[in-house]
Amino acid sequence: MKRILIVDDEQPIVTGLSLLIKRYFSEEYTIVGSASSGREAIEKARDLLPDIVLMDVQMPGISGLEAIKTIAGMGSPKAFILITAYERFDIAREALSLGVCDYILKPVSRERLETALHAATQYLEQGRELEKLRLELTEQDHQLAPLLKDAFFYRIKNSIDYSRELFNLRKALHLQTEWGAIIIVFIRSSSEEPVPSLYKRIAEHIQYKTEAIVGSLEERQYVPILLPLKQKQGELLLDWVNRFAAAFPSEMSLGRLTLYPGEIQPIEDLSVSWKSAFARYLNQARLKEGEDILPWPLSLDRELVIAVMDSNFGQVQRLYEEILGRILARGISDTQSLYRFLSIITLIVVEVAEKASISEQEIQELLQYEDLMSLWNGGLLSPFIEKAQETLKVILEKAREKRNLSATLKRALQYMENHFAEPISLEQVADILGIAPASLSRLFSEELGTGFARTLIEYRLKRAKELLRQGSVSVKEVSIACGYQDPNYFARLFKNWIGMTPTEYMDFLKKNPEGAETL
Repeated sequence: MKRILIVDDEQPIVTGLSLLIKRYFSEEYTIVGSASSGREAIEKARDLLPDIVLMDVQMPGISGLEAIKTIAGMGSPKAFILITAYERFDIAREALSLGVCDYILKPVSRERLETALHAATQYLEQGRELEKLRLELTEQDHQLAPLLKDAFFYRIKNSIDYSRELFNLRKALHLQTEWGAIIIVFIRSSSEEPVPSLYKRIAEHIQYKTEAIVGSLEERQYVPILLPLKQKQGELLLDWVNRFAAAFPSEMSLGRLTLYPGEIQPIEDLSVSWKSAFARYLNQARLKEGEDILPWPLSLDRELVIAVMDSNFGQVQRLYEEILGRILARGISDTQSLYRFLSIITLIVVEVAEKASISEQEIQELLQYEDLMSLWNGGLLSPFIEKAQETLKVILEKAREKRNLSATLKRALQYMENHFAEPISLEQVADILGIAPASLSRLFSEELGTGFARTLIEYRLKRAKELLRQGSVSVKEVSIACGYQDPNYFARLFKNWIGMTPTEYMDFLKKNPEGAETL
């Protein structure tokens, strides 16, 4: 239903138009008010929000055309129909330039009014379609802007000529200046706030409070920023850097953020600015101690290689856990650290495969790193640590299955497998085997990469899962059958190792029978 405002200083005209509209066009149009002067028309239009305004050309005070100029600038689009007693082409030309869609001569006939209202309706619909199209194009621009921005920074970083695309890039990124500088912001991880979270705050600050353009987070470590400048003046660059530092005072003082500004260059030569900024970043990094830059020291890698070559899997596990602890403390950083960590796993797999005669297919299964890479790239630190721990556990278990163990350790494992339901201990098994407890403990550590207590728990929980899968045994009965007299302790232990309580495990198996072997 279109809303109509009638403006004419002759009351009979207003009455006549109202009757025509109510009698013949009431299904599509409703009259929301009338006015007898240009000033009153402006006030009524502001209050009543009409879609269509029937406007007399000549009125006392503010003329119809002057009123149209004012009303056209108010809020939503409006369609104007001029009413005039004389056919004036000069007025018609001016009216068309203001967006008037039709004009009719007095006296107004039903047929002529119908034609004018139809034209006004089409004008409004076309306006709405154009507005819809404009919004869609704006939305597309917003969607494409990040892609174009990434492409722009990619060309700058890799010294790829972008002169042919510069016009479109300028338009998409709203670059109005002839000069600019690249600034690299290095972000250091901390336990208080992960890098992606701090990057988000930086990006929002730059987007909404500065004139600069922020790039994507690179290597989970640094972010490039383009600062457009009207002139080649270092003071402008320094002023921006100081204002940025003032916005993040604690992060700057604690060293979580470091800025490396490049040289001011013409917009078409920003690759030069990028190179100078990145050179400053690299030079500063070289001045820092290796321990401060790397998530874990290279000495741990060397120790781990020696332990792997010596088949000292207890030491391998200890060093591996220490590296994971360092990663947990520092947070996920650059991709190079991920590849460095994966190379450690590869070394362990290759050495285990050689000493334990693992098949080629099993080796390929152990070298599947997609999950670890996905978690790292997604910034999911805790799940990454858990997956990494699980990966080493699988590798060492495979080694235990295939490896030629000493006769003494084989006897110990056989005894544990036969008597795990009893309250056995390291000292008891060592006494049965006729060796010192310390010697038996060393055999577990060196040959299995784990301890006596952990191995006993694994035997017991393996049997517990077998019994729970049957579904006919109570949790208390399972607890006692697996060597735990206290069902509550057993339930806590089961949850810590398996990730769910015994009852939850049974419920899971009922709903997911095929998932029995995955837990």
